[in-house]
Amino acid sequence: MNRTIVWFRRDLRLADHAPVYRAALRGAVIPVFVFDRALLHHPETAPARVEFLLQALHGLDQELRDRGGRLIIRSGDPVHVLPDLIRETQADGIYAHIDFERIYGRVRDARLNRILAEQGLKIRWFEPVGTTADLIPYPDYRELWYAHMEAAPIPTPTKVDVPNELVSEPLPTLAELGHVRDGKLIPPATIHAARQLLQEFLDEKSDRYYWQLSYPSAEATTGLSPHIKFGVISIRECYQTAKAIEPIADWRVERSQKQLIARIRWGSGFAQRFRYMPQLEVRSLYSVFDEEGWEFDEELYQAWQEGQTGFPIVDAAARCLKATGGWKELNFRSRALYSSFLSNLLGMDWRYGALHFMRHLIDGDCPIDHYQWAMQAGVTHCVDKTWTRIYNPEQTAVDRCDPDGHFIKRWVPELEHLPPEFLGSPPPVKGYPNPILHYKKARQNRVKQLERQRKKFLSQDNVVPYLGRLPVDVTPFGSDRYSSEVSWAAQPNLELFPAALDLDNLDLEQAKAIRTWFVAHVEIIPRKPPRRRKPQPPKSDAMQLSLL
Repeated sequence: MNRTIVWFRRDLRLADHAPVYRAALRGAVIPVFVFDRALLHHPETAPARVEFLLQALHGLDQELRDRGGRLIIRSGDPVHVLPDLIRETQADGIYAHIDFERIYGRVRDARLNRILAEQGLKIRWFEPVGTTADLIPYPDYRELWYAHMEAAPIPTPTKVDVPNELVSEPLPTLAELGHVRDGKLIPPATIHAARQLLQEFLDEKSDRYYWQLSYPSAEATTGLSPHIKFGVISIRECYQTAKAIEPIADWRVERSQKQLIARIRWGSGFAQRFRYMPQLEVRSLYSVFDEEGWEFDEELYQAWQEGQTGFPIVDAAARCLKATGGWKELNFRSRALYSSFLSNLLGMDWRYGALHFMRHLIDGDCPIDHYQWAMQAGVTHCVDKTWTRIYNPEQTAVDRCDPDGHFIKRWVPELEHLPPEFLGSPPPVKGYPNPILHYKKARQNRVKQLERQRKKFLSQDNVVPYLGRLPVDVTPFGSDRYSSEVSWAAQPNLELFPAALDLDNLDLEQAKAIRTWFVAHVEIIPRKPPRRRKPQPPKSDAMQLSLL
């Protein structure tokens, strides 16, 4: 009987999973997950996210057992573990989805490809839904993405035959993996829980989602982000479930449905950018923003981390992130305000902010998190200052995001006695710090800095020469602050799989294609929402420029 190893990574499900379906058609399946120390002890690893991963693996094991199989656990470097497993099981080879979330993963997979080829062993890579290996213009990618979403899902195997003689390591505990629980509440991590969250959203929130996204206390989000990050549920299933509610009689539901689908697509788009340019994990999009350096003040950085800036909406976001992991209550607007404050007003490298986020987010996804951080810092745009996202963290932010003060008062109880109109710039309160900066002055300084930097390539027809290149040293940012396993980065002649886009050897059409992914269309003007207490339908379909 044929035997195929299915290597699970960020695709912890059986539904809409091409490798496991194709393997089951061939014969026996060896479903394996490898605990990799380099990922478990990456400087951006969050204990809460590892805990969610463990629950997701338990759920995957149960799915397999329901079909007569089980999950096989291994620990170690996959580059060595997997070839040994092929020989141990006499498997024909490995099936796996391509993964390009991190530079380390691409280095690991390139090494695995080389070692398997040297040993005459086989691996077949499957392209994830919503991605492509080709460099295509962004409008073409949108069409491809929708085509992928509309296609029939891959059938779920009814039976998965796993060899009885195969021994598995026990599923480890968080402590055994070298992490300490930090108190965050971990949501259920099964396919059933994900589907329930999606259905609850469609039943209970779809008539208000579009209008309440900016209000963290409304908790209008789906709560699906951790499940999507680990592939507990496929984005195609999310898309088709949302689309299945057509025809829609309620225009509010229709608007929210489109917004949800757009956000799923944006997440795929960020991943595709990293497919082309893995350097976005460790560098700004345009090299000039890194060449001139950033300011850094450890004391101010810690105040920002701990929610002690003296700006209540910023401090509420900080405390919510550390307490909950942000997967539900810390919505896009809260994350945007919080991140813009560090990079644009405190003037610190956006990578310090991304590092902090990733060490706490349960739904932390490197392409989404890093690119959104870079966007908020203004280092992904080569256009004028109107596209610099510097949010006013004072009363303006309170009026637009937390008009009743529920979010602030929950997370900054020192201010719970104040009326909402005083939460933007509170009077002196015992136990609460004074503001650590002057907003208007800090904003002015940042705008001038960005204008000076952007002048070097503003209005250039070809922005490719100004794009940041993959550095020789790919050591993850933050490894000097936190104990990490980064020895892999010191190995000579590092290769990536999939390979990075060779920016120095693009032809004209390729240069035009990559430009469409990174140059904003300045004719689109962001709408300035009116000050209001209650969300109301917008008067136009103007584009929302928002943090996921």
